[in-house]
Amino acid sequence: MQLLANTTSPFVRIARTAMIEKGFDIEPTLVDPWADDARLRVANSATRVPTLVLDDGTPLAECLLIVQWLELMRPAPDWPGLTGKGADAAGILSRTGIAIGAIEASTITITTRKVTAPVPFDETPVGLRRRRSMVEGMQRLEAQAAAIAGSGTPTLDAIAAVTLYDYQQLRFGDKPWLPATPRLKALADTWNARPSFARTKPYMSA
Repeated sequence: MQLLANTTSPFVRIARTAMIEKGFDIEPTLVDPWADDARLRVANSATRVPTLVLDDGTPLAECLLIVQWLELMRPAPDWPGLTGKGADAAGILSRTGIAIGAIEASTITITTRKVTAPVPFDETPVGLRRRRSMVEGMQRLEAQAAAIAGSGTPTLDAIAAVTLYDYQQLRFGDKPWLPATPRLKALADTWNARPSFARTKPYMSA
């Protein structure tokens, strides 16, 4: 398999962390979505990361669809269950949705800056709504941190919440509007000691 990825995308991190938890520990192939990378375009007409190319050449795009495929291919109890079961599944998926919404607001802000520069998108009405989505998402997850913590192996809500927290620190850590979320920080500190999280932390490439 081949995972087409970059070094900062939170969606890549969600997919890659989930893959490692499921035993698919493959080194990502780094591509540049902004450069219209030919390798990425062949696999994904939207030229988005992550894109997972299976051994038979089938491309899977979008991190949550990759997670769904992982759950089908390597289900619990033989492999860690990422989405829970029974009554627990709804809570896990609900919290994951909160994190994904805030992640999308974050990435839209970053990508729109590239399009509108030097106009300050962040202060436009749309930019301020995206900021509100980030802040409220962080606050809602902060209030549910105990439920996200779980035990043993991480579920998808933990993967998404830690991904959101670390991405916010990378992109907006110096902004006064970013809310203090000590419970999420503690959660990130705990899970980031786990190999699947430690190896997928975002970083700015040279």
